[in-house]
Amino acid sequence: MPQDSVDEKDLALINALQVTPRASWAQLGRVLELDPVTVARRWERLSDTGLAWVTCVVGPVLHNEFCMAYAEIECAPAQLDDVAKALSAEHPVRYVHHITGPYCLLVTIALRTPAEMSAYLRHTVGRLPGVRAYRVEMRTVGYSEPSRWRLRSLEPSQQRALESADTRPATAGVVRVDGTDEELYQLLHEDGRMPYSLLADRAGISEPTARRRVKRLLANRLLRLRCEMAQSISGWPYTAVLWASVPPEHLDPTARALAVLPDVRLCCGLAGQRNLMLMAWLRSLGDLPRLEAAISERSRHLTVVDRAACLHTIKQMGRLLGSEGRSVRHVAPNMEVLGHVGPLQPPMS
Repeated sequence: MPQDSVDEKDLALINALQVTPRASWAQLGRVLELDPVTVARRWERLSDTGLAWVTCVVGPVLHNEFCMAYAEIECAPAQLDDVAKALSAEHPVRYVHHITGPYCLLVTIALRTPAEMSAYLRHTVGRLPGVRAYRVEMRTVGYSEPSRWRLRSLEPSQQRALESADTRPATAGVVRVDGTDEELYQLLHEDGRMPYSLLADRAGISEPTARRRVKRLLANRLLRLRCEMAQSISGWPYTAVLWASVPPEHLDPTARALAVLPDVRLCCGLAGQRNLMLMAWLRSLGDLPRLEAAISERSRHLTVVDRAACLHTIKQMGRLLGSEGRSVRHVAPNMEVLGHVGPLQPPMS
C-alpha cells in the first residue's frame, strides 16, 4: 500500500515543502534534523514515484483576471472515461473529479471572461460525445484554496523557522511580465524545485537572471509554488464535497469561519442558490457527519443542500493522477496566462 512507502520523516519533509517549496536542502536539513544529502534523496524518491511534487500556479494577484466555474457533468456511463480524458487534456480545465451522484464529474474551469466561459461550455463541454447534461456555478469569492492545506507533521517551532526564512520583499513600482516570464512559469509548473541552473539553461537566460525573475514573480504574488502529495499517503484519503445555501448577508462571515477548519481544502462563494461550496479531506467517510456538525456549530444560518464523495481525482492543477493519487503525467499550462496581463501594480503588503 502507498502508506507503507512513506514514514514520518517523509511526511515532515512534504509538510516543510508546503511551507517553503523552494527551500534549500541545507535549510530543510537543519529544520528536520537530517543530513541535506538524505533530505535530497528522500525527496527524489517521493518525486520519482509520484507521491509528492512541487508545481507552480497563478498567484493571487492574477486570480481576479479569471472567471472560475465549477461544472457538474452528467455522462453516459460507458463514455465517462472518454469525457474525463478529453477534459483533462484541456488547458482551461484545472481539476477533474469523479464524484458520486447523477452528475458524475465535477470540473473546475478557468477562463478570462464570462463570454469565453459561455463559448467554452457550449462548443467544447456540451459537444463532447457522452456528455448528457451539465450545470454550472460561477465562483464569486475564494476563501480558501487547496494550496493552503497543510499536513500537521511539523512542530510549531519548525514551521516558524521555515516561515522566517521565506520572506521576500515585493518589487517597488510597476511589475512587468514578458515571454521569458511565461517560459519560467511553464518550467516551474513542470517542476517547482527545478534548479536555477537548469531553469536558466532551458529558458535561454543566465542563472542570475533566472534567479532574479523567479524571486520577483513569487514576491509579487504573480505566481505561487505549491507542494502537492498523493492523497492516499496523507492520512486523509477521502474527499467530500458540500454545497450549502447561506443568506447573502451572512455568507462572508460564515465562509471565513469555515475556511479555517483543518479538514477544509476549498471554500468558495458561488453565484447560484447553492452559494457556498466546500471540499474537505477526511480520514473516513464516517467523519462526514462530524464535519457537517462542525459546520453547523459555526453557522446557524447555513443549510447543506447537497453533498457528494469524490471517487477519484483525475486531474489536479496540471497533473494527471493515478488511482492512488500519484502523479503520473504533467500537463503543460496555458503559456499565455502571464503574457496578456501587462504591467501590474505590486501588492501593498
